[in-house]
Amino acid sequence: MTNEIPPSGPAPLAVRFLRPAAALSGLIDAYYILDAWTAVSDQLLAGPGNVRFSLAGEWRMHADGVHVPTPQQSALFGPTDRAATFGSTGRAVMLGAGLTPVAWTKFFDVDAADLSNGVRELSDFVGVKDAGRLYAALMAAPDDVGIAAVLDAWFIARDRDRPDPDPRIAVLARELLQPHADVTSLAAAVGVSERTLDRLCRRGFGFTPKQLLRQKRFLRTLERVRGVLDQPLSGLIDDGYFDQAHFNRDFRQFMGLTPTAYFNSPREIMRRSADLRRELNGLGLQGLHPQAG
Repeated sequence: MTNEIPPSGPAPLAVRFLRPAAALSGLIDAYYILDAWTAVSDQLLAGPGNVRFSLAGEWRMHADGVHVPTPQQSALFGPTDRAATFGSTGRAVMLGAGLTPVAWTKFFDVDAADLSNGVRELSDFVGVKDAGRLYAALMAAPDDVGIAAVLDAWFIARDRDRPDPDPRIAVLARELLQPHADVTSLAAAVGVSERTLDRLCRRGFGFTPKQLLRQKRFLRTLERVRGVLDQPLSGLIDDGYFDQAHFNRDFRQFMGLTPTAYFNSPREIMRRSADLRRELNGLGLQGLHPQAG
């Protein structure tokens, strides 16, 4: 299932990304494997939900200084609006599937808002037998190709067997990737009332429209500055910010630390993940990927 020769370097960690089947376009942005040979940790960024599987070892998450129990096998992670510390306690393997908001509403009956910044057993939403069979098949997969095939088959079957989501979720997902001055303009672009917009946001995205507009503005700027730290931030921040101080305040709220402290940290997991996700999808952050309509 995984390479048993540890990678070289002071902090052995392999990060691998796998492309989902074409039939899952607009639903799953990527499959990813974190293969750690020693304790590693990083800051998970705000973004959409994920299904994650612990294939070996132990993974832990801390948010706002509080330990969040992570299921030992299969877990559904809700959308987040803040960074959380996530890592292994030693030798460990984590497998994940990045969900789009359309996928959340397609695959799960629970509103994203009910699991925002939270983690639950996957079996709570798909049943103990289904979750158990899926986990056993993943553990038996001989390699990454086999893992992707197992996940493809499971998600495609779930896509086939469940009703289609509200089509306005996909429209909203696309519009949230565009700069909008306020909730009123976002609602007009989606073609719904502000009350309906709030309901759609909570169903598939986990947060209010205002919270999501702030999050996307922050992520757009973060994506721009990640690879050009030698340039002044004032020329890179999103037009929705009044100035760099405004961005710095948002950075502290979303990340829990200053931009300087964050960019001076190792960021081994997220840095490698962003590079691979960018190669696969064109953008390094899960929350910025276009959604299929």
